[in-house]
Amino acid sequence: MRNKYSWRDLIGEPQLCEGGRLISIVFCCDPRKRGPCPILEKALEMLGIDINKFIEVMEKHRIPIEEKDGTGFGNLAFCPSMEKESRDRDEALLRMGWSISRYLKFKFKILKELVPPDKLDYAFKTRLMKQFAAELLDLETRKVYRALVLGNIESGILMVSEVFRGENLKDKRVESVLNKTDYVGVRIPKDLIIQLDELVEKGIIESRSDGIRRALQLYLSALVKHNENV
Repeated sequence: MRNKYSWRDLIGEPQLCEGGRLISIVFCCDPRKRGPCPILEKALEMLGIDINKFIEVMEKHRIPIEEKDGTGFGNLAFCPSMEKESRDRDEALLRMGWSISRYLKFKFKILKELVPPDKLDYAFKTRLMKQFAAELLDLETRKVYRALVLGNIESGILMVSEVFRGENLKDKRVESVLNKTDYVGVRIPKDLIIQLDELVEKGIIESRSDGIRRALQLYLSALVKHNENV
């Protein structure tokens, strides 16, 4: 079973708390410094791993790094996914001369040692945080919103990922979002978030997610045209 997967399966994998599969547990924070995390604790329970074992394996693969923004906790083993912004990780990789592939190979080595062999396939196929359609009641205005929620019902962990205003869940646009898209956790610079919110207020885009999707489509389209002309 261990030969069925490789470090390449970690490419594009988001954080566990942002919709990643159980394998993204290797990108989790140091619970001793960040504090108790119900998402990490639930993932460990699902994989049959004691939290002390988790810390032991991460410390075994310790590579000391400088703390710049606090996302690496002084140890490369605790650094996040490449899908998450991290100055700690990026500057450490640059200083050590590591490529992204080498970083993911390092994380995959940790994964193979951390997850029991009989749980590896399960870890690659299972997500702790799933998407749900929900109705949100504003207790002050009594207005109801429909939304996509990322969470784990059993653990009572819920985070709103997108709100639909004035739309029915049976509408074609909402149905398309629910059935034809996937959730990807992305860290966005604060200045871009401010610009997105200004565009939302002006009615130019419908939401942050709408703006990000449009920008990405334009960017990828430009890349495709550029490559065709090269």
